[in-house]
Amino acid sequence: MRSMKIAVSLMLSLLAVIIVLAGCTQVGAKADTRREITVWSFTDEAKYAIQKFEQKYPDIKVNFVNIPGTFYITKLKSALQTASKAPDVFMIENGNIREMIDVPYLENLSAPPYNANALLPQQYPFVQANEKDSEGNVRALGYQATPGGIYYRRDLAKQYLGTDDPDQVSKMIDTWDKIFDIGERVQKESGGKIHALANWNAITISYDNLPWVKGNKLVFDDSYLHMLDLVREARQRHVFAELDNGSAGYAASMQKGEVMFYPGASWALQYTFKANAPDTSGKWGLAHGPTSFSSGGTYIAMYSKSDKKDLAWKFISFYNFDHQFLTELSHDQDYFTSNMVVDDQLAQTVTSDFLGGQKHFEFFSEEAKKVPSYNRTKYDNVIINDIYKNVLQLYLNNKIATKDQAVKRIKRDVKLRFPELDVD
Repeated sequence: MRSMKIAVSLMLSLLAVIIVLAGCTQVGAKADTRREITVWSFTDEAKYAIQKFEQKYPDIKVNFVNIPGTFYITKLKSALQTASKAPDVFMIENGNIREMIDVPYLENLSAPPYNANALLPQQYPFVQANEKDSEGNVRALGYQATPGGIYYRRDLAKQYLGTDDPDQVSKMIDTWDKIFDIGERVQKESGGKIHALANWNAITISYDNLPWVKGNKLVFDDSYLHMLDLVREARQRHVFAELDNGSAGYAASMQKGEVMFYPGASWALQYTFKANAPDTSGKWGLAHGPTSFSSGGTYIAMYSKSDKKDLAWKFISFYNFDHQFLTELSHDQDYFTSNMVVDDQLAQTVTSDFLGGQKHFEFFSEEAKKVPSYNRTKYDNVIINDIYKNVLQLYLNNKIATKDQAVKRIKRDVKLRFPELDVD
């Protein structure tokens, strides 16, 4: 009898194991039915979009690879060229988009079945300017709009300008001359403790998107020459706090209230001011400055050799044109997207406690429509950041004496870096 009970017990145990294994097999079978795509980026911000995408499309799995740092673009190019574990979808930073846009490994999104051109009217013109290759085909879509403004400390504005109202402050700083006058006065009245601007990057950020090359010829926009005068005058008048971007002192100045004005893009609210000065909520405002500008931005493209293009396009179109998702993204992360339809709807109601209750989406929607649209080239990012700003720093420190000498130095360095360009 005892042996019979043991046998029955063993049979029941074996049956339980079989049931469990069968269940696992069914779960595995369901998991195996999910189609997968791989997405690469240089930041982790896409995690939010991926989570929302998988909720809407539970039959699709997204494998996300975050490659931070300066090696991202090198690794991406290598993967695309060799087809070795290349991603189906990948992000490209604004500084690299023009050097990548004509690479044959980016799928033509103007062609069927994507027909991206029909969707472009939802985006701001300055974003669209970077999305097309030299033949006018859409190769990447920018899901982020990055219009700029002047972030200012409301407490300092009240103390030195008599008001912290954004409209009134905007009128007081709509030219660099006015900002320099304020800076000179504030520096004296505060005994050198308060400055108008953190450094010369506060001026140059307003002009970073101007083109340097037209056709095959180096050109000098008057604004680049004017900047040489502006930064030297600002230093002579003690407008700068002389704090390097990204330094501990730069971050501390936001928390302590040592600088009045910080020109910055829409993303700076979340990733600069809230990050560096979390205890200053309500002490900030946004004002219009001397120019309308944008800074930064991220674009998303598809690998032309992907065997999952239908899924890749589903993800790309979701990230750029799914209004429900974009609305959630904007609310949850203070994220200003490139979609004008969504932004205009949010502009009516969305406010920021950090900015003293100001309607910041209304502000950025207005600025984004005024940002100049330029056809930039693959040369521009290198010329502005590696050549021009280096010469500007030398000129600012009087190591290059005159503007003519600065121009000659820029031309020399451009010719050395890009011998194929016409530099007269």
